[in-house]
Amino acid sequence: WEWTKPRLSVQEFVDGIPGVNLQAIDAAGMDRTRIAQTGASAVLKMIMIDGLFHADPHPGNFFILPGERIAFIDFGMVGRVSDLRRRQIMTLLQALQDNDAEGLSTILLEWSGREGDDPGELSEPVEEFLSKYAGKSMGLMDLSAMVGDLLSLVRDNKLTMPPDQAMLLKVFVSLEGAFKKLDPGFDIMLAIQPETVT
Repeated sequence: WEWTKPRLSVQEFVDGIPGVNLQAIDAAGMDRTRIAQTGASAVLKMIMIDGLFHADPHPGNFFILPGERIAFIDFGMVGRVSDLRRRQIMTLLQALQDNDAEGLSTILLEWSGREGDDPGELSEPVEEFLSKYAGKSMGLMDLSAMVGDLLSLVRDNKLTMPPDQAMLLKVFVSLEGAFKKLDPGFDIMLAIQPETVT
């Protein structure tokens, strides 16, 4: 209570290494690859299993604890995700991984409330979008650029994206950026495989 003020709520002290302090993490002999995977799995569990997630998982919002555990702080921005949205985001990511134009088109139409429309009407712009990313490891891609291209595809074809889904995409971009700082080889497509979400 002595630290809590009218505009500041201090709940507990977290004794760990700030996620932004890579030198201290290395000096402590911690495995940065393991930390990145643990952190990604935690956020993905929040999204895909719990349906309630930290919506701003940047390195300033977590501490590394002994045993390569992670403590998230600052839950000022959280999101909720329905079963339908969870299914849609996984279908979207699978379509991107599989270079599946029809699958991606179907999801974009669902988001726009146009489930009955022919996904073939989007085939050309969707195939053009996928051609930029097909066959490339996500570890070598700029996910924020890919999300930007996806949003352009939505806008240019007079589609819409639900606000909660747009927030989820932002979280995936933050997640990739945060954990690539810890592990430059971090691949979010490997991280989203079901066996890693425990």
